[in-house]
Amino acid sequence: MHKFAFLVHLRDYRADLGVMAKPLGWLPETFYRFILNRRPLPPIIWSAVTLTPGATEPEGFIIMLPYSGRQVIEQPKQMNVMIKKAAKLAADKGARIMGLGALTSTITLGGKLVSGNPHIAITNGNAYTAVILHAKIVQLIQRFPSCRPVIAVVGATGSVGSLVCKMLAKYNPTAQYLLIARNDRRMNKLADDMALESKNVVVVVSTDLEDVAQADIVVLVTSSPDSVIQACHLKPNAIILDATQPRNTGAALREERPDVTIIDGGLTAITHLKTNTIGRFGLPEGISFACLAETLLLALDDYPTDFSIGNPSMRQAEEICKLAHKYAHLGFGLAPDHSFGKPLLRSTDSKHHTSDTFL
Repeated sequence: MHKFAFLVHLRDYRADLGVMAKPLGWLPETFYRFILNRRPLPPIIWSAVTLTPGATEPEGFIIMLPYSGRQVIEQPKQMNVMIKKAAKLAADKGARIMGLGALTSTITLGGKLVSGNPHIAITNGNAYTAVILHAKIVQLIQRFPSCRPVIAVVGATGSVGSLVCKMLAKYNPTAQYLLIARNDRRMNKLADDMALESKNVVVVVSTDLEDVAQADIVVLVTSSPDSVIQACHLKPNAIILDATQPRNTGAALREERPDVTIIDGGLTAITHLKTNTIGRFGLPEGISFACLAETLLLALDDYPTDFSIGNPSMRQAEEICKLAHKYAHLGFGLAPDHSFGKPLLRSTDSKHHTSDTFL
């Protein structure tokens, strides 16, 4: 195993910094923006990480861009400079691969703008995120044994969404799929690709978020830093699988629509994973994001080059799934259901391994 790094950013200044010290959570976002615009901060080591049982020294590091998701999206040129600095910091700490977390993948075009670095390999984490999401969607489909559920994928044409859609078409063609994104041309191309995977798959495309009201299961894979789904968008008793960071579902939605189940998407169980408290981002110990898990799997296998760059392929999904099976003794399967970082009373957790669902 070689050392790894995983790059993240603050989801929200007040929420994430308030975990470090409560008074930091009292200051408004405008204050942080003003300070950071006047005096930009470089990437920092946020947490050491260990993965294997009995590890006595860091096997990897979480590196933080100390900026909110909104600021990352709004200032991509400045943030891409910071991401290159993070790659150098990671290499200086001995890491040989760096994963791109949350919106750092989006603003680097899925890693394209930082790939080919002679000192460190890059992966965007999206292949394993898609695998984990597909496995969870398969479980959710099983809640509808007497009908063909409608599954809406919001942000379908993105790096994660497009691979999830292709896997669903190939392995689960009996459901009905609603693709929602902004670009008609890319959506129609994706629908054609899904039809190539299965002649029987039913696919509808839309650019109107209001059409989510038709869906039994709503999968959120957008790159928006804001809450996207509102109470008015959802049919009664809908299930939301929110795989976004910052998340696209707000806490107010739970209060307005108690009939709706909101599940945190893209979570995997990693048995011996240890970080400091702030490095867990509100998740319980032993539970983490699949994008981080992809980085860990590649580090465990001493993967020598860039892996998932841009839109990951079905071949890469199969490859990372095989690695998850190889290192299953360390976890790397579906996590029990969580909502806003807290365990759900009703869990669709499965005892089989992720790769058994996918392959």
